[in-house]
Amino acid sequence: MSAVRRLSRILLGSLLAVSACGDDTTEGSASASASGTATDSTSGTGTGTATDTATASTSATSMGSDSQGSGSTTATDGTTATAGSTGSTGTGGTDGTAGSTGATTTGSSDTGTGGTGGSTGGTATGGSTGGGTTGGVACECTPGLDDGIFVLSDGAEIWKYVPDMQDPQGPGTFSKVGDLNCGGNSNTFSMAVDRNGFAWIMFGPTGPNAGDIWKADLTNNATCTDPGYMPGQQGVNLFGMAFVSNSEFDACDKLYGNTYDGMGPFGEGPNAGTFLSVDPDTLVLSTIAPTNYNGAELTGTGDGRAFMFAGVPAKLIEIDKTNGQVIDTWDLGLSLTNAFAFAFFGGDFYLFTESDGNPTKSKVSWFDFDDSEGQFATGPININNDAPIRIVGAGVSTCAPIGPQ
Repeated sequence: MSAVRRLSRILLGSLLAVSACGDDTTEGSASASASGTATDSTSGTGTGTATDTATASTSATSMGSDSQGSGSTTATDGTTATAGSTGSTGTGGTDGTAGSTGATTTGSSDTGTGGTGGSTGGTATGGSTGGGTTGGVACECTPGLDDGIFVLSDGAEIWKYVPDMQDPQGPGTFSKVGDLNCGGNSNTFSMAVDRNGFAWIMFGPTGPNAGDIWKADLTNNATCTDPGYMPGQQGVNLFGMAFVSNSEFDACDKLYGNTYDGMGPFGEGPNAGTFLSVDPDTLVLSTIAPTNYNGAELTGTGDGRAFMFAGVPAKLIEIDKTNGQVIDTWDLGLSLTNAFAFAFFGGDFYLFTESDGNPTKSKVSWFDFDDSEGQFATGPININNDAPIRIVGAGVSTCAPIGPQ
């Protein structure tokens, strides 16, 4: 076999691709996207008689509107070949998903070195931070979002509740994050938490700013900013809400909700409510499908599942976030009360309703959803009847653990 044919087999077998995936329209909790393309190549030719050619190439691709780079080397049989070019660096956008660093392929000693392709994602503004990764995950988590549940009080405060992972039936602990100062709004209604460290706070149901949404920085004493959301889109003002990851394989997330008409108690009946989504970049609301619940709170998971806490009596409902269809329903044997919320954490659900005998405070009920403690059939168990606040909203980012801790 000639040296040229050996060279061709070596180089054709060295093709390497590296990819990182993320949805370009929704993700980063406040959706991140970036674009840029860089291509650079040089062909090197040695001396001698060419009978076969060999190509070594490298490509790096980051799906989710990331940038791309490529380098290649083509060597014709001879004494030596010049090295392949180095792929240019793509330009990340201002709301970029994580960039992907191209890999390097090295040809045999008489063929030169393949180019290094790839790009570095830009830094997201108002979304997740896109860091350059090698085979990494887009929509990285802000530190401090995966060790507890953030809860919202009717007094415009944010607290953190940390379940007792050693004793699931223990009361857990509450600690205050900060007081909200969101443009004078104080009548809190619901809350969702994104992967970038922000709590999205909805105000209502009464007052001039009913249905308005502000963002509170959970890493900076709950400092508020107005993202510019416009209430009343599609005739909707109020809704319980949560962020949900795109899928088990795509951690980037989007805001989902279920409507409440603001008139009287929460209820249940045919087509009583509407399941919806909000694009966290454009802040445009889109209705998805009718539901049987007028008033519901939502929670999402890092593997793409969406759940509602709603109904009379209260139920846990798993819902298909793509079309609003019910996947499964579990009766909880609870009343929603006038202030309720819940969150998924560590494979289980934590439900917050008004405390027995003291409606100015909340109680915490634990539902062993994954049955890791053998208590699923028991249903929700009251583990803390005296929370320091009356809870009207709860949120975990999709960074929270989805299995037992």
